[in-house]
Amino acid sequence: MQCSLKLLLKDGQGSVERTFTECLGFVYEKALYVPYTKFSGVFFYDGNAAISACDVLRVDVALDNVNIHCGMPDSVTVERYGYGKRIRVTSRGYTLLLAQNEPYPRINTNVTLRSLCTANLVHSKIDYEMPTPVVSNVYVKEGSTVWEAAVAYCIKASGNYPYIRRKNTVMMTTAGAGTVDHSRCTVTRHFDSIDSSMILSDVYMQGLDDTYPYEAHDSSAAEMEIVRTRYYPLDMQWLYDPQEGLQHKLDYSNRAVRAEGMTYEGWRHEDIMYKASGGLLSGRRINRLRITGGRKGVFTTVWAYDDRYGQREEEQG
Repeated sequence: MQCSLKLLLKDGQGSVERTFTECLGFVYEKALYVPYTKFSGVFFYDGNAAISACDVLRVDVALDNVNIHCGMPDSVTVERYGYGKRIRVTSRGYTLLLAQNEPYPRINTNVTLRSLCTANLVHSKIDYEMPTPVVSNVYVKEGSTVWEAAVAYCIKASGNYPYIRRKNTVMMTTAGAGTVDHSRCTVTRHFDSIDSSMILSDVYMQGLDDTYPYEAHDSSAAEMEIVRTRYYPLDMQWLYDPQEGLQHKLDYSNRAVRAEGMTYEGWRHEDIMYKASGGLLSGRRINRLRITGGRKGVFTTVWAYDDRYGQREEEQG
């Protein structure tokens, strides 16, 4: 299984692409609740081509001839190594920009996922699920991000949390998500985990006066005798349904609290929200993915979260 790196480099005439196939090691990661893919890797080349890290404009990565990453050159180093040179690359996908840009604060009317996001950030490398429902209004708060606006839209339109499919496509539903067969995988590790460090137990939202008439409580926090209370001012983003807004805050605090996962040899081309079949996670949706490669081969670790957004069963588009 080959991991190849393609760099877009600026030159005197504009730009040029260079591809490197001798990979010394790599890590590729993506997860529900994380609005981008991340890649880091080390590649060797014989040094005949003059390459400067300062000229790198874009990072593309393919694994097993499948394009899995396209993003910004967060960190690139070119150094002498033996008889050639070594390229070290760290890159995050372009959808990260959704979480790094503030939208114009206003009420957005009659929007889809695509129209809401592109009204605030236009980027040729970011794509969106289509079609998605038209929502009459989505309030965008001052100081929020385009990704937060996308989250608010998705919760209102479908009750789902958005995620990134393949390289830079923002998805709302599981429509088109495949099934991956793990029945013949060589499993090297199986685990389950709990992380309750962020879970909230009781949340309240202010009404139109000084009272807090809206409230929501988490039973799993109570079972663990965890008390974490939050009081929120009236949030215009959830004015259409403050109770739904509070429930989202509880559900988000429960993200990935309980998880089960495994590591196996190779990669079966799964992606976020694909459904596992025939293995230890059979029947569960995959919510986190980590692929590593090196001298010992390629290994994939997949996680399934036991939470509201991770194991949803809708198939609407």
